[in-house]
Amino acid sequence: MADLPTPDFSFDPSATGACVAGVRPYRNGSYRLEAETIGSKFIVHNYGHGGAGITLSWGCAAKVRDLVRARLAASGQSHIAVLGAGVMGLTAATMLGELGAPVTIYADRAPSETTSHKAGGQWAVSVVEFQGKERELADIVRIAYTTFKQSIGKGFGVYERPNYTATRSHNMDVVLKLAPGLIPAPTALPRLPFEGHTHSGFVYQTLLIEPPAFLSKLQTDLQARGVHIVKKTFANKSAVFDLAEGIIVNCTGLGAMTLWSDTKMAPIKGQLAMLPPQPGLTYLYGQSGYLFPRDDHVVIGGTFEVGVNNEIADKATCQDLVRHIASLFGKAVKKPLPDNHIHHPDHAPIVNPAEV
Repeated sequence: MADLPTPDFSFDPSATGACVAGVRPYRNGSYRLEAETIGSKFIVHNYGHGGAGITLSWGCAAKVRDLVRARLAASGQSHIAVLGAGVMGLTAATMLGELGAPVTIYADRAPSETTSHKAGGQWAVSVVEFQGKERELADIVRIAYTTFKQSIGKGFGVYERPNYTATRSHNMDVVLKLAPGLIPAPTALPRLPFEGHTHSGFVYQTLLIEPPAFLSKLQTDLQARGVHIVKKTFANKSAVFDLAEGIIVNCTGLGAMTLWSDTKMAPIKGQLAMLPPQPGLTYLYGQSGYLFPRDDHVVIGGTFEVGVNNEIADKATCQDLVRHIASLFGKAVKKPLPDNHIHHPDHAPIVNPAEV
């Protein structure tokens, strides 16, 4: 097999937008997708998806829609509030629109300011726990993947892409176990088809969702249907209950840690290096970090800082991410993995979802 094109690893960490940091909304034990009634309010919680928010978004949104549909049928309530304008909030609001009830999104950040907007975008079940929810997650995964596939070529920034890995990818193998037949089994390769590579590997077939394009399309479509984002910060749970809407969908992600006093929530900071776009690269690379060529940037990621809750990017860290991936292509001196790297052995229990 001929080598695929080698990325241009030229990188200026001081350039505007070159270094980005976000915080994954990880939840110990499992994500939260359930309803509760508090006084006159019907609350649907939809958060804690770690690094798999975009991946699971449409499937979770379908579950939210079904819970709200049942409530609408059993009560006189009709107005819906969605908290949060990240991917979970926008997809939930989109599917709730099918019910014919008025929907308003309340958020302290615009979609372009959320962690969702900063995500890499590979479709894979990563950094999310789901103990006891295997059957539910299987359904979510199937709905999400099918919906994304159907949106290819429709302006949502979704593409089919091969992902090359040095070893079996747990994040993709979880999908194979949860939903057999949904995606193809990986193909074993005697050598990964890249410059500087001499060892064997695997290639998976998956999707790339480009977050800026995806969130922008969702927001535009919602606005066209009369669903608006109201900028609002909630000081506490009582402020949420002051909303006029009787049905509230809580998609606040990491915000649920304080707003809903959820002690199971834990921030996991991740940093990204954003190289200029390189249209000739049409593959994903997932060995010791990741490289995702998109229309807007070539995204290189791989940091994993448990318990760190800030979005301050470090130029040296981002430069190291680029150098590490470049070293695998023979374009930089190889160094040991730093302890804040996503594939450092110390992070394996969290990076790899619960076995099914």
